[in-house]
Amino acid sequence: MSLPYRSIFKAGMQMQQPVSRTQGFQIEHLQQELLQALAEQKLLEQRLYTSEAQMRAVLEAMTDIVLILDSTGERMEVMPTQAALSDEFDRDAIGLTIAQFLSLSNADRAETFFSQIRRALETRQTVIFEYSLTLEHKRMGDLSATDIDTSEEMWFTASISPISESSVVWVARNITDRKHLEQALHREKDLAQITLQSIGDAVMTTDAFGCVKDCNPIAEKLTGWTVDEARGKPLSDIFRIVNDTTRKPVENPVEVALREGRIVTLMKETILISREGTEYAIDVSAAPIRDRDGQIVGAVLVFHDITKSHQIACQLSWQASHDTLTGLVNRREFERVLNSTITTAKSDNSQHVLCYLDLDRFKVVNDTCGHGAGDRLLCQLTALMQNHIREIDTLARLGGDEFALLLYRCSLADAEPIADRLRQIIRDFRFFWENKTFAIGVSIGLVTINDQSADLTSVLSAADTACYAAKQKGRNCIFVYREDDIELTQKQDDRQWSLRIQSALEENRFCLYSQRIISLKPGNRREHYEILLRLVDENGQLILPGAFLQAAERYDLIGEIDQWVIRKFLTDYQQSEIATIAASRSDDILYAINLSGVSISNPQFLTFLQQQLAQFNIVPQTLCFEITETAAISNLAQATQFISSLKQLGCRFALDDFGVGMSSLAYLKHLPIDYLKIDGSFIKNLVRDPVDQTMVECCHRIAHVMNIETIAEFVKDRSTLEQLQKLGIDCAQGYGIAKPIPFLG
Repeated sequence: MSLPYRSIFKAGMQMQQPVSRTQGFQIEHLQQELLQALAEQKLLEQRLYTSEAQMRAVLEAMTDIVLILDSTGERMEVMPTQAALSDEFDRDAIGLTIAQFLSLSNADRAETFFSQIRRALETRQTVIFEYSLTLEHKRMGDLSATDIDTSEEMWFTASISPISESSVVWVARNITDRKHLEQALHREKDLAQITLQSIGDAVMTTDAFGCVKDCNPIAEKLTGWTVDEARGKPLSDIFRIVNDTTRKPVENPVEVALREGRIVTLMKETILISREGTEYAIDVSAAPIRDRDGQIVGAVLVFHDITKSHQIACQLSWQASHDTLTGLVNRREFERVLNSTITTAKSDNSQHVLCYLDLDRFKVVNDTCGHGAGDRLLCQLTALMQNHIREIDTLARLGGDEFALLLYRCSLADAEPIADRLRQIIRDFRFFWENKTFAIGVSIGLVTINDQSADLTSVLSAADTACYAAKQKGRNCIFVYREDDIELTQKQDDRQWSLRIQSALEENRFCLYSQRIISLKPGNRREHYEILLRLVDENGQLILPGAFLQAAERYDLIGEIDQWVIRKFLTDYQQSEIATIAASRSDDILYAINLSGVSISNPQFLTFLQQQLAQFNIVPQTLCFEITETAAISNLAQATQFISSLKQLGCRFALDDFGVGMSSLAYLKHLPIDYLKIDGSFIKNLVRDPVDQTMVECCHRIAHVMNIETIAEFVKDRSTLEQLQKLGIDCAQGYGIAKPIPFLG
């Protein structure tokens, strides 16, 4: 290996001088070290450049403001981040000390900033805090300008980290938009909270697992749990609900809403049981709460206290189905229960018994002591009967002094002893009122309900008929209905008529007809009519009174019919031209109205009739009231008083159906009547039967002696009319003269 030469300069000239081996190795080593150092330097420069480039890229990408600060605040270096390079950054701040920068409009923050810087330097840890600055936007290019366009409070979060013993890096992120959102969110939350606290409904919210998150004061009051106590607990522990009817727990609507993702509404039979055990009737609805992605994150439960309205509804429902006096179920509710029982009997071949009870001598208490005493008696008897029936049986008051007892799943053999026990305890009962003692009885009709029972109407009719038969047996008796009893069947037909009559009265399905009565005496110009009654059935067909009057009398409906006739006639009378004619020619017009024996023996009916005549301002001389011979004789004293009272007003009277019993002749002179209507049985065969002729002539002569005019009924032809004229009869009436027509029709 050749040794290296070294260049030396001597006297200004370059000369090559060989070096020693040792020197050569040293030089070569130094060269290698130099080359290595140069390479490392270049690598470091490249790394530094790359690092600076990366740092510049990072800084340029950063939306934060980065400052290098010393502890004194005398040096503030702004790093070239995107925020610092943007137009929004106040470039006038570059080169200022922090004190100068803050003195622009935030001098009061300087000490706060310095204290945070010192804290970071002392602890050698990063300090993070939030602060706000009021930034003033000046006119461009005029740092000293005093005209300020706008000023804005901006919020930042600062991260201060020490980088040396006396300096820190301050990274400030603009969080103004976030703060504004937070403030808006807080305002909305406060508004929602105020709304939640103010509304009248109870509101509870849960998480996705059904645990309570929040509730308003109404919910706290109704559940008995405060929001702090309830928060985090399962809603089912706080919100306990049951069905009002069954008292069984109801599935929590929030659980359903969370599970099925739908709105859930519960029926009004829902009862909330509070923590203290208080019960509230509530309306309830629950709905799932979803996030922006539609995922269920919780649920809201809204419920409203409807206890008062529920109580009112229950009270109204109770009143609609119960008798207010006795507290028993009323006819409407009893018929519903009975109808259901009939259906049950047909479906499962079960047997039940209906007992129809009608109190005996109740009217005596009512008439003697007044309705207050009657009401007290009904209440006492109700309590007495309830103590002797089973819990599964239904006792009802149908109206007045009528009761019904449904013996559920009971044979007739078992029912008879029960009915007889009721009969005995009522018979032995004594009612005391104002030093008076009354004995009461009861008539009971029984009918079996089984798979052969037809319907509600037929079952009730059969029981009522059996009860009526028990009364006819002598009262305080029991009678069992049997379909093969012919006499009972007739009574049942009458009972059916009583129901139809009641319905016709309630629905105003009666109407008035009139039939002309002519005078057989020349020169008599009086227009004389008899007012007749017709019933319009459910199909619009007219029914003559002979079909229903017997049932009306048997079931005490005849008095109501008489009152209906009076009201209807007087109303039509007053509204027609009859009133005008009667006012000027009262002797030329006369209308005869039939009255029952029940009415003429009832002092209250007399008062009613007098009031009606006064109310309608009717000319009494144009009215004639007809009473039957039988009614007059059986109630002679009352009939005489009744006739006399109305004759004092100017009304006239006729004795109808005269001659059926000759014993009536002895009473005739005691009745102050104006007309004698000879019974039609003597008129039908008058032309051919000399006995009838003699009877009619006899009646006519007796009447004339007493100054009473005679009227022959059922005149069917001309020959009969001529025979009546020969006998001297005053007036005639019948289809042979004029058929009945609608009154004022």
